[in-house]
Amino acid sequence: MLLLSHSDAVIFAIIALGLLGGLPAGPMLSLPARVLRPETRAIGMGLFYALYYAVMMVGPVIGGACAKWTGSAGAAFDFGAVVVVACPLLLWVFNRIAGHATTSCVIARTSCRLR
Repeated sequence: MLLLSHSDAVIFAIIALGLLGGLPAGPMLSLPARVLRPETRAIGMGLFYALYYAVMMVGPVIGGACAKWTGSAGAAFDFGAVVVVACPLLLWVFNRIAGHATTSCVIARTSCRLR
């Protein structure tokens, strides 16, 4: 582990992963605006960010518990990898729900609701 911290290749790989991992942050955080009506957007965004930051607080705790349970810090990285792999599935579910919401909306002044 000491050798890895002095290797230039590892530092470059971590920087590249950080830069690439940060790219989807903006589009991801704009998803609620796609499905929220202007009248409820403020409340919806407040709930979204409350949930987002709650998960951001609990995620490292779960990763640390995994590491403690297995006795290896690699388990925390495995937990993070599982969460990253789950993101496309969750995006697919979100798009399915958003698709149902937009197809059930009438473009007039009526309220939109999920089927």
